[in-house]
Parts: sequence; C-alpha cells; structure tokens
Amino acid sequence: MKRFWKWLDENFEETLLMILLVAISVVMMAQVVMRYFFRQSMSWPEEFCRFCFVYSGFISMGYCVRKGKMLKVDILLGLFPAALQKLLDLLSRVITLVFFVYLTYHAWLATANSMRGGMKSAAMELPMWIIYAAVLIGAFLGSVRQVQDLYKFFKPAKEEAMQ
Repeated sequence: MKRFWKWLDENFEETLLMILLVAISVVMMAQVVMRYFFRQSMSWPEEFCRFCFVYSGFISMGYCVRKGKMLKVDILLGLFPAALQKLLDLLSRVITLVFFVYLTYHAWLATANSMRGGMKSAAMELPMWIIYAAVLIGAFLGSVRQVQDLYKFFKPAKEEAMQ
C-alpha cells in the first residue's frame, strides 16, 4: 500500500494530464475521420476537447509546483545575500500557498453557485459546475503540492540524505 501512495504522490497529475491529452487526440481524430470519410460531423467533440484542455490547464498547477516549475523572477534574487535569498524564497512559497488556498475557497463558492444555477453546456449538455470544478481541483492540488513543497523546504538535509 505504501508503494501505491508513493506512486500516486509522484505521478498523479502527470497521469491525469496524459489521459486528458490522449482523450483530446482520440476524440479530435474521430471527428476528423467522421468529417472526411463520412461527411458527417459530431456536435460534441470540440466542446469535449475544450473542457479537457481547461482541466489540463488547471491540473498542471499542482504538477508545476511539484516539479518546481512555477514562474518566478530569479535574476533579482542573486543580488541579495544568501540569508535574505532564503527568506525571500520562503516568502514566495508562503504567498503561493496563500494564493492557492484563496483560489480553492473561491473556486468552491463558484462551483457551488454553478450547481445551484443548473446551467448546462451547449453541445454535451453537461452541468457547467463540472467545468467550474476544474478550477477547484487545480487550486486544491496546487495547495496540497505547495504544502508538500514547504515541508521539503523546512525538512532537515539529514532526513533527505536518508531517503
């Protein structure tokens, strides 16, 4: 069971992003085949792919935090002494966590509001709260990964060497 949790921790977002990319590719290829060979077009593939793209954009927030690929301006950091650099690095991580928690809360409110509204998408007639949930899921994953990142920041180097 421990190996499963370790695999999930290391590959969750990457696996979801891969599944979404494959889904987009397969559905759009099916749409092209339908249009080209059968002269018939399906009404839902463009909307489906748009929704998958939205989900992949928000899920990638957690992935970027885990991989340390968040956008930041490092050039100014080199101008400061090492102690101040570490403090500024910590401050940027805390601000990122606050942002993700704030976004998670407001995404929850927007998703709940959309559930009450009962709107549906045009082609697939999916409830729109499913689309709004992409922000919620992405912000939550970003929050979790940022907490993990802060834990690693404070974790003594001796513990890291043991693993």
